[in-house]
Amino acid sequence: MTIVRAASTPFAAARIVCALATLAIVCAGCSRVTTSVGRYEHASTPGVLRLSDISDPSTLNPMFSGADVAYQLSSYTLEYLVQLDDRGQLLPVLAARVPSAENGDVSKDGLTVVYHLRHGVTWSDGAPFGAQDVIASWRQVMNPRNNVIIREGYDAIASIDAPDAYTALVHLHHPYASLPTRFFAGIQEGPIAVMPAHLIARLPDMNRSPYNAAPIGTGPFILKSWERNGRMIFVANPHYWRGKPQLHEIVFQAQPSSATELIGFQTHEIDADFDAGPGMLPEYRRLTGMHVVESRSLRLSVGVMNCQKPPFNDVHVRHALAYALDRAAIMRDVVHGAGTIADEFVPNWSWAYASGMPLYPYNAARADAELDAGGYVRNSNGLRMHDGQPLSIVLVGVGGDQAGAKLDAMVQQYLRAVGIAVTIKDYPYGLIFDNDGPIRTGNYNLVFYSYSVNYDPSSLDDFGCRWFPPNGGNDARFCNPATDRLEEAALTIPDRARRKALYAQIERERMADLPMLPLYFRDRVGVVSDALQRYSPSSGIIPQWNASLWSLP
Repeated sequence: MTIVRAASTPFAAARIVCALATLAIVCAGCSRVTTSVGRYEHASTPGVLRLSDISDPSTLNPMFSGADVAYQLSSYTLEYLVQLDDRGQLLPVLAARVPSAENGDVSKDGLTVVYHLRHGVTWSDGAPFGAQDVIASWRQVMNPRNNVIIREGYDAIASIDAPDAYTALVHLHHPYASLPTRFFAGIQEGPIAVMPAHLIARLPDMNRSPYNAAPIGTGPFILKSWERNGRMIFVANPHYWRGKPQLHEIVFQAQPSSATELIGFQTHEIDADFDAGPGMLPEYRRLTGMHVVESRSLRLSVGVMNCQKPPFNDVHVRHALAYALDRAAIMRDVVHGAGTIADEFVPNWSWAYASGMPLYPYNAARADAELDAGGYVRNSNGLRMHDGQPLSIVLVGVGGDQAGAKLDAMVQQYLRAVGIAVTIKDYPYGLIFDNDGPIRTGNYNLVFYSYSVNYDPSSLDDFGCRWFPPNGGNDARFCNPATDRLEEAALTIPDRARRKALYAQIERERMADLPMLPLYFRDRVGVVSDALQRYSPSSGIIPQWNASLWSLP
């Protein structure tokens, strides 16, 4: 599994979510398994894929979740207009093609975007798919009664028309360059799938709709059953528009711990966890009959500081934390080197990447100097004091994620060395990223998770002043109006070179403000049975882009 925000997931986001690390290191030398993993049988059945994670989703409607496990499981049933393929290229799904200025689907003034929709698609209940579904889905996203994780991009839309059943004309309030990679796109944090108008259009809101637990979709599989905190079964959709899936059935079973999941891999009771994470790479690489799949992703591991309350409302403390942490050691010890140290919030392979950002190399003396400058004085026990109060923080984590626990313990030691006391408080994965969990309600000081940065570098939903939870993914609750104005300007400019210059300025200001500390861009690490054929993960937030082609003889 991955601890991912939401919203990440954090996300919500996203954040929804892909955590710094995953799973626990179990004791070696177990001679036999005394209890079954979940309720799986040991022997595999041809055409039946048995999946696991150490988390269980609270919903199968990604519009209401910041957890990657919800995004990924719902993707067997629900689909998007566009997604990323295994080469990181934009792939039209329910859209017949990706809108662009080059193909004429984005107007010269940037105020109209045309979506040509795919013909011959039906919902799993037999109703036809078309433009009215896109319109109804957008209206529910913008319905103020709905607790939507991220509305970024959707709120730039003034109206949507349907001149015919397979064309959606999107009219914008202002140009929004990121729309083709944000609007009902399964790419980054806060993905929202297209939903059926005949089931959702008349609902006053969808927060507690039965649809969220039993979605009707256009995807390759149909949800057959879901035992909460238990087994989830998907069966092949015989009328899927790409052709009937090769697999007959997908069975998901959440595991109580990463140790239990590893035993399931060893005994071949589990066929795959596509997002197992790098925390146990040495153990995974010793498995027989299974292999590790490592792939590049948009996932950035970060330390998020709640800037709305002390002590992280003080930039000196934020900078001190950055200098106090040895990110190279964390990446080595927690994720076994499966990633690249991040020097900003844009990956170094992005067109928007720029060098020359403020950097925070590991330097305890610099951390001490920042705290001294902020007026935090050591007492006789070596702890910092400010206005008579100890400099102490609450670091929230996910219970059962032993690699995440290792990270938190390392952070606790690094910060204690510079005089900051850290209390670690764990929450269930199903709660920590939900709207009523500690992150999105602001009941924390520090959290480490990973989330998928945007394919297009715009990131108002993660940093914008209007995007504090529950209205968005700004879990740090930091507001810089000047940076917001730069972001908004960049979204109105079609020219990439001009946008790059603006994003370089944004990154410099953001790295100076430092509401979040970027640790490293983390590789996606999955554990997959040797028997599973044609699995090749997407580099977006949902690796399952071609599930209808998978087979398991």
